[in-house]
Amino acid sequence: MKNTLRHIIMAVLLVLAQGALDNYVNLTVFLDLSLCLYIILMLPFRWGTVPAMLTGFVIGLTVDILGNGIPGMSAAAMTAAGLCRKGILSLTGPRDKEKRQSIENFGIRGFVLYSVPIILIYLGVYILLDSSGFRQPGASLARLAISLVANTALMAFLYAISTDSTRRN
Repeated sequence: MKNTLRHIIMAVLLVLAQGALDNYVNLTVFLDLSLCLYIILMLPFRWGTVPAMLTGFVIGLTVDILGNGIPGMSAAAMTAAGLCRKGILSLTGPRDKEKRQSIENFGIRGFVLYSVPIILIYLGVYILLDSSGFRQPGASLARLAISLVANTALMAFLYAISTDSTRRN
């Protein structure tokens, strides 16, 4: 119960921080930070594809309402991330039964290996919807690469500060 409440509070704070980031911080056109993607990454193993997609859609829609971007972009990208989450988790997750109990048991290296493909899917959908074929491919690829590196570092940082240090490997 205590752990569930901790995750709910963290999710609410991440959504609010994402809304503030979208409204008040304009870093550059080549960088898209997504704090809320961490919520999808940390969903429990037992959650299937449909609950992950619904969670991603609701969080993305909330971010779209709080932010000042194009309505539906975050919702579509988060839904795509939720769709692919279970398959990527089964491909990149550890084989040990002990470590498969919780994503918090992955360790930082395992979490980064798991998160990079999901971040790439999220950013691919988000950038394709944002550019809609009107931007040059080179600019979109640069935006994808810069955002992938920044979001991977951000997800690793969030993982490092949010997991219990006694459980990490």
